[in-house]
Amino acid sequence: MAWVAETGDGICGHVFLGLVERLPEPYGDNLPIGYVTNFYVTPPHRNKGTGSALLEALTLHARGAGFESLIVWPSDRSGPLYRRFGFQASAELLELPLDT
Repeated sequence: MAWVAETGDGICGHVFLGLVERLPEPYGDNLPIGYVTNFYVTPPHRNKGTGSALLEALTLHARGAGFESLIVWPSDRSGPLYRRFGFQASAELLELPLDT
């Protein structure tokens, strides 16, 4: 799914939500996880509420759709925005870089 922000000049920002489906397990609720990606606001529209509006729309949709959580790999610049929305660092993620 995608959300866009527009002005009279056209699109000035966008954010995408990818669905991370989970395999059924007997003791879990198996709710989906959302992956926030490809979030961009054009420089003239930054720090004016455009990014917040996009993230708010995405978050409201995810809550209404019954997602368990949202995940994101933020840049240094976008980290404060995500933290204002309640995103927290997780110690649970493990990563295996594949040298391809």
